[in-house]
Amino acid sequence: MDPTNSPVNDTRPLAARQQELLAQLAASRVRLIERAQAGALDLTTLRELADREADLAITLVPMPIDPAEHVKVAHWHARPYLERLAEHDPAREVVADASHSYTPRKILRRVLDHALDHLNQIDQWLLWQTNGTTPVPTDGWAGSAQTLGEDRLPLTAADLAAWLWRINLTIAMVAQHAAQLSDEQLDWTPPDGGWTLRQMLHHLASAELYYAVWMDESLPDETIARYLEASRRLERRAYQALIAPENVAMMIFDDDAQPTTVTAIIHEVLQSERKIRE
Repeated sequence: MDPTNSPVNDTRPLAARQQELLAQLAASRVRLIERAQAGALDLTTLRELADREADLAITLVPMPIDPAEHVKVAHWHARPYLERLAEHDPAREVVADASHSYTPRKILRRVLDHALDHLNQIDQWLLWQTNGTTPVPTDGWAGSAQTLGEDRLPLTAADLAAWLWRINLTIAMVAQHAAQLSDEQLDWTPPDGGWTLRQMLHHLASAELYYAVWMDESLPDETIARYLEASRRLERRAYQALIAPENVAMMIFDDDAQPTTVTAIIHEVLQSERKIRE
């Protein structure tokens, strides 16, 4: 890349810079596919890249920078996906990446358990702040990498309605608690250097949408087709985010639940694709 056109030194109009970034994404995809089809790429690495780009595509939806509002708006985005879960084969297990897969019931379980865990964390973090009481992990936690027997059970419309009632109530409680926190409480850093409550709330909001989409937005299993779909999905959502009206109250969040930009995400992808082509 010409250093005069780096993100720091580029003085061209914003629209021109954005168009070039999208053009670079499309061109990079073509080069990667050519090398993959010629057998010049490690397909395991390409699959990992596809999974990463699919994850990033999910994050490319601007969300409120206020954590309580983020929790509520993310749930509003996730709710239609959750409402359709009973339409899917309850035993179908969609592979999101090398470590995580989802069935309809597992998605519901993860959304509810994650919200309950963070609801509990708010109270524990406040006690940690005020009197130094170290948080105690809750029993019964089952993470995304674990699929339980119940996750493959049938899901009737009545079952789904009961799940959605519990999820709605829990998300509303988290948002209500979050709205009552001061900036000092939200930004207090634990003695162990872990995440603040602000980061945890943004992570909770982002994770709900991540869990919710997989039955509707699964990726092809064949590696090259998987990468093509993930790359096109990311490019499409990057374009939508770039043309969205500017709103200082809305942001995109990275893996550490910190504000980032569409441009930063695109540069990450371009760098990753350049690296595996070399």
